[in-house]
Amino acid sequence: MNGIVANGELWLAMPIALLAGLVSFASPCVLPLVPGYLGYVTGASTTRSRWRPLIGAGLFTLGFSLVFIAYGVAFGAVGSWLIRWQDILIRILGAVVLIMGLVFIGLLRVFQRTAKPAIKPPTGLVWLCQSVLAPE
Repeated sequence: MNGIVANGELWLAMPIALLAGLVSFASPCVLPLVPGYLGYVTGASTTRSRWRPLIGAGLFTLGFSLVFIAYGVAFGAVGSWLIRWQDILIRILGAVVLIMGLVFIGLLRVFQRTAKPAIKPPTGLVWLCQSVLAPE
């Protein structure tokens, strides 16, 4: 782990990630949402305190970050648990891909059948009005 930080790859990736975040924040589909976001985070459309929007945005970002850090830890733990089954998983999933390829080219027609239910659910405006106005 220490080698990843010290060899320079992480130091190069951090400013690139920061720049990508700034570009995505300044995009035309995100930038118009900022005033509404700040109003929501502060709890009011206008506020007299200069620190309330900053504290609200910081807490929102902290909560959002904690959720995604927890996702990273959880999926990392699952990944490290699955690593001991890597060889067998590669073989099983490779077989699944081969079977899907055979289905795709039409050699396994068993998996190309369409199953349709025999009953038809009631539809239409008449059924909707009857069920809402005169429930059984």
